[in-house]
Amino acid sequence: MLTADERLWEIAKKSLCEKWGEIEMMSDRTDFDKFTDYYRSEMGENLVRFWVALADLYPPEDLIRLKWDCTEIENNLAQNGNRKINLDPGYISEAKVILASFKDFSHRIYLGNCVYADMQLMWRGKKFVPMEWTFADYKSIVAQDFLKKLRNSYREKLKAYSKS
Repeated sequence: MLTADERLWEIAKKSLCEKWGEIEMMSDRTDFDKFTDYYRSEMGENLVRFWVALADLYPPEDLIRLKWDCTEIENNLAQNGNRKINLDPGYISEAKVILASFKDFSHRIYLGNCVYADMQLMWRGKKFVPMEWTFADYKSIVAQDFLKKLRNSYREKLKAYSKS
């Protein structure tokens, strides 16, 4: 989640939770402007980044629908044609972190309905390792700590699911 106005997150969260269920965990907030100015012309300055995770597990193929739902939320909160919040949906597995994108690129795999899978991190040893194209904020300690906790939670859910 990326925005300069965290009140928009509360509105977006309500819409997201109505469609996809509760939020399980949130990361600490980090100053996004220190990583890039990519969104500055559209979203302004003083952008705050944090990551959130849904409580329920979904199959990877649901990423297409989640990307479109997040885009609808972004569009509903846009002002004068500019996004004021950026929701970058993705999923985590034991092996990787995948984001959804509408933009094709050499390392992105087409999923369908204009959505591409973008592997940002892979698990190697006891940590997530970035790719040469990994976004700078995903390399940060805040992201790494959150994603490691999320991976542990995911693994616990898989264990519980396999026992039932």
